[in-house]
Amino acid sequence: MGGVIINRPAVASVKPGTAQEEQLQLKGIGRLLAGFGYRYGSEVQLHEVLANVLDKAGHAHVREYRLDASNRADFWLDGMVIEVKVAGSLADALRQVGRYINLPQVRGVLLATTERWGERPLVARPAWQGKPFNIIRLKRQAL
Repeated sequence: MGGVIINRPAVASVKPGTAQEEQLQLKGIGRLLAGFGYRYGSEVQLHEVLANVLDKAGHAHVREYRLDASNRADFWLDGMVIEVKVAGSLADALRQVGRYINLPQVRGVLLATTERWGERPLVARPAWQGKPFNIIRLKRQAL
């Protein structure tokens, strides 16, 4: 009997190194981190737990990565930045993200926060300066 040919719908391919690939990568990391409840007493402890989640998922990263003389990212994932906020306003966090996203070595930024403003949908800003940007809310685990 001859081989069977199954017609499948064409799947749009994502070219490596494109903004589309970077957006998908950023969203995937965001879904990963937002999928857990976290127990922590300080931002430093939250960083430790997030680093563990990234390690177990196979995401190589550097903590407290110096971007330039005046900017240090909480997490660096080969051009992608994760900035973690456990306190403060959305406006302050966006100013910081704005500094990062304008640096040439930064390919995208994920703002991860425990604040309620992290739940707001990001309709107006899925990209910033042509680079992927997203906000996620990290859930606190009940004690």
